[in-house]
Amino acid sequence: MTIIVNGGAGSLPDIFARPLAEKLHAALGQPVVVDNRPGAGGMVALQHLKDSDGSGHTLAIVTNAHAVWSPYVFPKLTYDPAVDLKPVSPVAVLPMALTVNPQLPVSNLAELLALARREPGVLNYASSGNGSPPHVLFEVLREQAGVDIVHVPFKTGPDALTATVAGDTQVYWAGTALVEPLVKSGRLKLLAVSPHVDSPTFADVPTLQQEGFAGFESAVWLGVVTHRDTPDAVVARLNQVIGEAVADPAFVATMAAQGSIPYHDSAQGFAARIAAERAEWGPVLERLGIRPN
Repeated sequence: MTIIVNGGAGSLPDIFARPLAEKLHAALGQPVVVDNRPGAGGMVALQHLKDSDGSGHTLAIVTNAHAVWSPYVFPKLTYDPAVDLKPVSPVAVLPMALTVNPQLPVSNLAELLALARREPGVLNYASSGNGSPPHVLFEVLREQAGVDIVHVPFKTGPDALTATVAGDTQVYWAGTALVEPLVKSGRLKLLAVSPHVDSPTFADVPTLQQEGFAGFESAVWLGVVTHRDTPDAVVARLNQVIGEAVADPAFVATMAAQGSIPYHDSAQGFAARIAAERAEWGPVLERLGIRPN
């Protein structure tokens, strides 16, 4: 079996794919390979899934960016999420952390926004690419706050992270699982999270909702999809195995240590959530006018 990941080694999807691959291998008795295919807002990875057969032996890790947002961002999208992706199971809700380079002279979100208002167009923020969760959600925040902070897209999350730690970019909004080691070591400064997580690194940090910004509390999730022709019985079996993996105490502990929240539902429930979010987010993304580089 193969799990395709839109991201390099160490990226946020990769962090989830590798323990999940181990669980699938143990449950199904088959080798499970993680295939990293970053680039083009997920099109490289999901085109590869689209070109696979419908046996259920090829899976892909997606976020809501790939399954919901991409049609509103990429005019020449090479796959249709509503047609080519068959939902298998959600895996986790991904709390997001708003971080800055420690040299930036701000201690909280209010100070960051005040600085942005005093110096419009001077500050910048990194993302893992146009249409990615860090990009879309920061644009929603930027619109709500009425500030001008320049977007700097990178190919992968680790690239964006490295740039922010180095000071080449100043702000990065990413999954808590990705930034947690750098926050603990002091190489990134933490300003806000969404939603609240119990991990010691993030427990005392205000949420965006507490700071007066709405729509972020469960905005980012990660899940598994497969080829559209995969039989329902195979999808049901995969859903069962993933559900058992997500409920495993060791997996729960790993996710909790990174501030992520395990999340499982039936394949049908997962599909219904995706459809509902397409209807909800379409007008937002049309208004923001996010497009590829």
